[in-house]
Amino acid sequence: MIAYALQLNLELGNVNKNTQKVYDILNSKKIKSDSLVLLPEMFSCGFDNENLLEHSKKTPKIYKELQRISKEKNLVIAGTLPEKKKNSIFNMGFIIDNGEITAKRPKIKLFTPIDEHKYFKAGKNSHIDITESSAGNLGFMICFELRFPNISYHLRKKDVEIILVPAQWGKERVEHLKILSRARAIETQSYVIVSDTVGKIGEKELAGHSAIYSPWGDILDIEKNDEGIVSAEIDLNEVYKIRNKIKMEL
Repeated sequence: MIAYALQLNLELGNVNKNTQKVYDILNSKKIKSDSLVLLPEMFSCGFDNENLLEHSKKTPKIYKELQRISKEKNLVIAGTLPEKKKNSIFNMGFIIDNGEITAKRPKIKLFTPIDEHKYFKAGKNSHIDITESSAGNLGFMICFELRFPNISYHLRKKDVEIILVPAQWGKERVEHLKILSRARAIETQSYVIVSDTVGKIGEKELAGHSAIYSPWGDILDIEKNDEGIVSAEIDLNEVYKIRNKIKMEL
């Protein structure tokens, strides 16, 4: 199976332009059928925080189009979108498998230096789980959550095989993104897929460096500073070869 991560420059608040860019890539020959595709965090609008309520109203339509593409190409598609539940907005991770939304879980650790906590409601630790999919056992670590090894530990105990990291990671912390992503792969003996944004979005400079890491911690592919697509062949047998080679008591 091939896994892909999209690295995009987004236009803050421009849902139509951002989503059309994603749809065009997913529909193109660049993405092969029967694959896994990870999209960046909040790819529809970026952190256009003052307008999240309006952006969240467009999320159901985005889900429907991603479901259509997923069904047509037999893709597993994951990412995060703003979603309103009751009176709160969540940064909602989702997994779509062969046309069906099979999992959702809100971002748990909000990044207070950019005031995420003022605009989003945080999920709870009880939301941490894996999702069995046609691409393997998937688990989220959404952007800032990558810094919390207790989350990766919990996913590993639940037999995660691929950790998904949709992100909008600040450029000044790019070395942290690289080190933490690789560390999570090594410590969980899992594939780690990072889909980050790049360039300037509003007033924020993003880190890029979307990548796919092996369960041994090898960099299988990386896109540093430009828009693009990273891809790698994923063999879940490698997960268990590594886990049998170095057994870890959890």
